[in-house]
Amino acid sequence: MTPDSPSHFGAPILAVDTCGPSGSVALGRLAGRDLEILGQTKLAGRTYSATLVSAVAALLESARVPLNALGGMVAVNGPGSFTGVRVGLSAVKGLAESAQIPVVPISRLLVLARKAGTPSAALDAQRGELYLRFETAGRDAIEILAGPAELAALPPPVRIAVCDEAAAGLIGMAWPSTQLVRSAPPLAADALRLGESRLVAGVTADLALLDGHYLRRPDAEISAEKGAEIFSALAPAEALARRAPQAETFDPDEIEIRELEEPDLETILGMSELLDTAPRWPAAKWRELLSGRPAARRVALVAAHRRSRAVIGFVLVGLIPPEAEIESMAVMPCAQRRGVGRSLLASLVTCLRASGICALHLEVRASNSAALGFYRAQNFNQTGVRPRYYADPEEDAILMTLRLA
Repeated sequence: MTPDSPSHFGAPILAVDTCGPSGSVALGRLAGRDLEILGQTKLAGRTYSATLVSAVAALLESARVPLNALGGMVAVNGPGSFTGVRVGLSAVKGLAESAQIPVVPISRLLVLARKAGTPSAALDAQRGELYLRFETAGRDAIEILAGPAELAALPPPVRIAVCDEAAAGLIGMAWPSTQLVRSAPPLAADALRLGESRLVAGVTADLALLDGHYLRRPDAEISAEKGAEIFSALAPAEALARRAPQAETFDPDEIEIRELEEPDLETILGMSELLDTAPRWPAAKWRELLSGRPAARRVALVAAHRRSRAVIGFVLVGLIPPEAEIESMAVMPCAQRRGVGRSLLASLVTCLRASGICALHLEVRASNSAALGFYRAQNFNQTGVRPRYYADPEEDAILMTLRLA
């Protein structure tokens, strides 16, 4: 942006932040050396895809600012929710390209640090990890994904900004001498104040190259890598076979379907973190299921390698006799499309029939064509639709039923 750019003459600037558990959009205008906030709208988490664009339109309309009058946009591009970051950046790119608006990307960690007046900041990354902005004297700031090992290897900063209890707890355990500077979560208006100076300086992004500041790799990549680790316990010939993409290299005779056992819990909990299709239950809830108490009212089967006992898939079913519902079914990516899902389902049907269950129900996202095709091939029939059942993104659920008697 040049010195004659619109922001020097009071052109409005829009900021978008959809990286956290909740999001926001804000509109401001440069008034002399000050930035006047014209309005801000908060967005509920997991609704961004359905509410973001309409919230921006309403904010612009309330301020009587047409889109093409914007002098720039500030996009908080992470770290945070993969879906949230993608939805926010997609919206920003679409709006900016159509009206030729310059865009400045900015880290949510930096926004938090500046809001709290500290050089360092931390955000909960879940899974016992932090998104960490770390700055020490004489060094440029770095932003990393940090677990207990990384925190132990770093010299503790004097002060660090936090806005959630999970981050505060991890920092407190790893760096007990570090002062926690507690702050309200950063909002789009905070990013607006920080990004405006970059717009004025012309530090804008090439929209074709603008991407999320994720720090963590997508789960699809991680889960594939984790699957390879699980299969590393196999014999060398089998390990070579799992690297090949052909389904026929996978020997179904090496896989057994059995009930969930206590030693399986560590793997199941790992899969639950890695796969979107798995329930994120605490270990205590899984152990309750194993306890056999009638209150559990669930059946859990796993697919595992016979010799290594490594679990590569599971199915979890809730019982409401004489019917049952599949609550979750997951197979590691390295074992998908190799009959593992079919074997799990066939064993489940046998088990349910023996228990007097006459119907098995489930629900699937309307866009999940692979799952819909799989269940239809297993003789499930569509029985209904639940409009807008899923969130993030909002989507219908297709209801399906398999008659067992």
